[in-house]
Amino acid sequence: MKVSTKRGDTGTTSIFGNRIEKTSLIIEVLGEIDTCIAECILLSTKWDSESSTAKKIVEDLNCICAILAGYSPASEFTDEKTEWLEQTMDQDSISDSFQFVYPFGNEKVATINHLRTTVRKVERVLYHLNKEQEVPSSILRYINRLSDFWFVIGCREYLNSTTKENAI
Repeated sequence: MKVSTKRGDTGTTSIFGNRIEKTSLIIEVLGEIDTCIAECILLSTKWDSESSTAKKIVEDLNCICAILAGYSPASEFTDEKTEWLEQTMDQDSISDSFQFVYPFGNEKVATINHLRTTVRKVERVLYHLNKEQEVPSSILRYINRLSDFWFVIGCREYLNSTTKENAI
C-alpha cells in the first residue's frame, strides 16, 4: 500500500472527497483531537490502570472526528457518552477544601494534567469551529466534561500518591 500521495504538498488535504486547505479550522480541530488521542494512548501505555478508560475515550474521540469530518452522522454521538464520564467522576469524591495542585515529582498526575490541558485546547478550537459550522451540542458537552474528568482522575491519583510533598 502506498501511503504518500504527494497531493498534500500544495497545502491541501482531503476530507470526505473534498480538497481543503491544511490551514482550515476543521483541520486544526481534527489535529488537536488527534493530539488528545495520542496522549490518551501514551497514558494507557505507561499506566495499565488507565488503559480501559483511555481506550473508551479514544473510541469516543475517533467518533467525534468522523462526525466533524463528515464521515458519520451526528446521531452516532449520544449524551450517554457524557453521562458515562459524569458517573465515573461521581465515583471519586474530592473534598470541598481540595485545591488545584501542580504535581511536581509525580509523573502520572503530571501526565494526566497535561492531557487535561490538551482537552481544554480541543474545547477552545471546537467553539471556534462552532462559529463556522454547527458542532453537535452532545460533542461540546462531552469535551467540556472530559477536561473535568481528567481533572478528577488526576486529583484521585494525587490524593492516593505518596509524593504529595512534591506539589505546590
